[in-house]
Amino acid sequence: MKYKLLTACLLASLLAPALAAANPEPTAYDSRSIGMGLTGVTYLDQPTALVHNPANLEGIDKLGFTIHFTALMVNQRAPVQGANTTVDSGVGFGPIPSGFVAGRIAPRVVFAGGIYIETGYGSDFAGATCLDGAPVGGPPDYIPSTPDSNPPCTNIEPQDLSVSFFVGEFSTGFSFRAHEKFLLGLALRLPFAKQKADLWQNVGAALGNPFYGRVTNDIGGMGFPSLRFGFTIKPHRKVRISGMYRMYSKIKMTGTTETPLSPGGDPLTIDAEADWFIPHAFSFGLSYQANSHLLLAIETRLQFHGADKSGNKNQTVIASSDGAVLSTVVVPFGWQNAWNVKVGFEYRFTKDLLALRLGAAISEAATTAAFAQYFTPPPAPPNFSTASAGLGFYWDDRNDPSIKDKYRFDIAGLIAFTRDTIGNDYIGTEQMIPGTTDTVRVCTDEQVVRTGCPGEYRVRSFWASASFTLQY
Repeated sequence: MKYKLLTACLLASLLAPALAAANPEPTAYDSRSIGMGLTGVTYLDQPTALVHNPANLEGIDKLGFTIHFTALMVNQRAPVQGANTTVDSGVGFGPIPSGFVAGRIAPRVVFAGGIYIETGYGSDFAGATCLDGAPVGGPPDYIPSTPDSNPPCTNIEPQDLSVSFFVGEFSTGFSFRAHEKFLLGLALRLPFAKQKADLWQNVGAALGNPFYGRVTNDIGGMGFPSLRFGFTIKPHRKVRISGMYRMYSKIKMTGTTETPLSPGGDPLTIDAEADWFIPHAFSFGLSYQANSHLLLAIETRLQFHGADKSGNKNQTVIASSDGAVLSTVVVPFGWQNAWNVKVGFEYRFTKDLLALRLGAAISEAATTAAFAQYFTPPPAPPNFSTASAGLGFYWDDRNDPSIKDKYRFDIAGLIAFTRDTIGNDYIGTEQMIPGTTDTVRVCTDEQVVRTGCPGEYRVRSFWASASFTLQY
């Protein structure tokens, strides 16, 4: 029973923050891409092509590098204080930096390297006076709520809930010009992740005697290397058709979790270990360079979160102490495959100075309603959820007029809005834990972290980004 409680403590610190990753993945690598609706698989032929589509590194004549930064600000709404309650988080801030360098090493080959954030997130619910309908400060003899009702919330001792999570990658790769109209690219990726949480959770749920306690968590780790493939076909001088395939990666995160073993008890530190998957992903797009001023792009992206062995249906969690494994548990995620369709527009007013960019996207969330949590993106149906705009500034090399657009400075802003409402369809029902034959009653005090609770789930995001590129 003690080991079950240790596992419950571990689940409390891992389940919610791990799911806090933005969805769909932000792909915030380049301000030109962000301004054009997160497109870029077909037309970006600068150092950031390493991650969008390595085949387009061919666009670099000699040498180039890009430095990029995106400030991601997120505000959430979820029924944190009980079924059908409304609680807004503070504004979470997630910095998303990246850097790339590329150079031609042979007439047909360009080599590149980079470091970037694949997913970045941070958010909190400050001063919560209740959690799941229970007073956050106790009392120890509190009688659990039934699935159909919640006890009155009392302001005993307000608690803060906060999480931060990011996945980054080191990458190196190259492009190969197989033909003037056919380009190929390959990149090797080495992922890494860091996750911190400071939560107030129902750590006693695994024993059938619910009680709430403070849980702090700090884990991180490296994943195994995997590949990214890309191609570009140029059937006409104005048209590009491109695709990118990213293999899945598994990151093993290790660290510690600290939490009490009994109501009001002293916290205990245990070793924590969990896996995180970056799923298979595929992007495909078409761009049309109408003239020297106008560029249009349309792209689609599919992320296989619902894959059985390489997606995010569940997460394996291991609790240990002094090297001895105490318990291994499968945590339900219930994510499904997610897709989006994006369009981008760019117009250069003058050949050598200014470009205007606009973009929009329609997306489907990976989260499913039965396993939606307070920190997850809403389980929203497909909707137009993203709009963006940006400006690009270009300068030539005055000492060498033959080098065009050597210096580039791009800025962009993006707004994303996702909302969904979960009714009473799931509360208290038996749901199959994805990837297993076990079941759980959702939105009850049987769960360490409640899922599928009725109420409004909403996420508002704003991005502000800037990129500087030198290329010749």
